[in-house]
Amino acid sequence: MQLTEVTPPTSPVLELNDAKGFLRVLHTDDDIFIQDTIDSVVEHTQNILNRQLGVATYELYLDDFRSILPKNPIKSVDKIEYMDVDLNYVELNVSTYYLYERNEIGCISYSEVPSLPEHKKAVKITFTCGYDSVPKPILSYMRVKVSTLYENHEEYVIGSIVSDFNDGLVKNLLASYKVHP
Repeated sequence: MQLTEVTPPTSPVLELNDAKGFLRVLHTDDDIFIQDTIDSVVEHTQNILNRQLGVATYELYLDDFRSILPKNPIKSVDKIEYMDVDLNYVELNVSTYYLYERNEIGCISYSEVPSLPEHKKAVKITFTCGYDSVPKPILSYMRVKVSTLYENHEEYVIGSIVSDFNDGLVKNLLASYKVHP
């Protein structure tokens, strides 16, 4: 399986001004650091959740017609292509498959599929996924994580007492959004 982002999200998942408002930062001196932190936290959150937060388009290359898509929530399957005997991609007729959701995971059901050559990229699925509006608990989680990284540049602060009480509360914000494949 190979997954390639074709079209990245057109708007940020968490805006710099939103994060700075949460941080109560008025100056621009740390904008680059804050933006890098936002980018890291967004990627980290997507990995934890097994979800795509910003709307993006991907190409998924497979060696067969598998039905489970790796990024969720799925907005659409734009096209499915397969290799013919000459190793050229041919678009699969849209009437031979449909998209459905099972346990918040996008799946494709095929009524018929052609035979494929032995090739690790025999099937190419182009699909769009992500949220038009990221749920508020996920945004809250990301704001707190950005704030924590901004305020504490190191993992441990010498002379401080560490409690996981708040960390557990913050992680619970994501619990209902995690996709379990």
